[in-house]
Amino acid sequence: MARKRRVKIYSSNGKKVLLLSADEINLIKSDTSYEKNYELEFNKGKHAFEVRNYYASGFWKDIVYVLIGAFLSTIAIDYFISITGNAGLFPGGLGAIARFFSIIGENNIKVSASTLYFIIYFIMNIPLVFFGFKKIGWKFSTLTLIYSVVSIFFDLILQNIPYISPNDLSLLIDYNLISNVPGAWGAIIWIFAFAIFGGVMNGFSYSITYKANSSTGGSDWITYYYSKKLNKDIGSLNIKINIFILIIVICLNTIILKTEHIDQTIKLSAVYNGFHNWDTLNASDLGKKLSEIFTPDSGLIDLKTSWENLRDNGWNNEDWFNIAKYVSSNNEFDSTYSTGMVIAMKFKWIIGPSLFASLTLIIIQGITINRLYPKNKILNLFISATKINEIEQYLFSVGYTNNIFIWRTVASKKNAWNDHEQNLIMISMPLLYFKKIEEYLLKIDEDMMINIIGSNSVKGKNFSYTFDNELRDKALTEEFMNNGKLMKKIENNSIIKTHKKMKKISDNIENEV
Repeated sequence: MARKRRVKIYSSNGKKVLLLSADEINLIKSDTSYEKNYELEFNKGKHAFEVRNYYASGFWKDIVYVLIGAFLSTIAIDYFISITGNAGLFPGGLGAIARFFSIIGENNIKVSASTLYFIIYFIMNIPLVFFGFKKIGWKFSTLTLIYSVVSIFFDLILQNIPYISPNDLSLLIDYNLISNVPGAWGAIIWIFAFAIFGGVMNGFSYSITYKANSSTGGSDWITYYYSKKLNKDIGSLNIKINIFILIIVICLNTIILKTEHIDQTIKLSAVYNGFHNWDTLNASDLGKKLSEIFTPDSGLIDLKTSWENLRDNGWNNEDWFNIAKYVSSNNEFDSTYSTGMVIAMKFKWIIGPSLFASLTLIIIQGITINRLYPKNKILNLFISATKINEIEQYLFSVGYTNNIFIWRTVASKKNAWNDHEQNLIMISMPLLYFKKIEEYLLKIDEDMMINIIGSNSVKGKNFSYTFDNELRDKALTEEFMNNGKLMKKIENNSIIKTHKKMKKISDNIENEV
């Protein structure tokens, strides 16, 4: 009897080897568990194939973008936002919440507010990472996670380098110094200057990060997901969400804000309007404190004279204004303010410079993003080439879903280089996607010419501002399945797993018998 020829079955790592005949292999493949094992191995192999392709092509470029974006964002937070103190600027979205908790924590933990901000921001992103991996994709989520982690390290580096740390080096001006100088208009003007520069810096950071198919975390997980799903500008969507969260955070921060951090002009308004006659003032804690201060030996001659005028000659606004101005510029009177005065100060603070400067930061940031990351800017491309089918196939493989208009053998290209007759293709796509495929597209046909015309807008519900991930996935699957070596590994692994399970079942039956 002829001996059956046996085939060696190698696992993907080359360690596991089975010697099976053709009949045994067919028996294994007919087992119900084989199909399940094959599906698992196929998906595992396909994911590994996608990862290898990504790391071989665009990973390092994306990493550079993410690192630059994280560094710029760290500079914006450290030198333009956190430096404005507890009553200063707030970024938008979850960043505003993280800054709020960093302000609370700074008083109890010996860590700088900006470092605490990045740590809290990272912790807040942890549950959103799972959302990202499930709804957006592993590449986007991995890069966003890298962004959040390296931001902490960039901050720690900047905080600990002498002479250039945020505490030693002041960009624009020393805000902490000027905010403590009597006469607060300078601080109010400068907080808006910090908002403008911080917004531009953050806008650059966000745009660069978006170009790497990543994000800065926080509310970007949600806005990026819905901007792709609904075809809306990321910047516009971000502004709406950020402003909503910002207003809530400003209100919460105002509740816990100490009066010493409230702007002098707001204090002056509350103190000046809080009293209208001598009896009320004299009976208050503030009045008692002033009586103790305005003594003959105090040296405050002009203020003492104003105080005596109010007491002896009747109430007048000019003298009271001089005293109120003195009171509002000195934190030693903070404990004497009545509850009504503190409520008035905090109510005015809610709609004060912190809110409007933070809104300025968010708006400037959004404008910069839309300028540098023009997601919905449309280009009309007129491509003259000979390899029309290859171009069409490539466009569909990368996820292009809009119309492709082709005029065959109509346009004739005759010049000093060649006289080949070419076909003409017209397509429309967002600028950002064209930049990603431009280099490879030109390699398809060395004689290709592309005429690019900008479009103001596209009307109609069927136009897509994004490339279809399903089409890209389909093209990747076809490429993967055409790789005979990889498909053979998947088949071998499935056979080994199924054989192991069948042998285990068989051994159990023998033991029972």
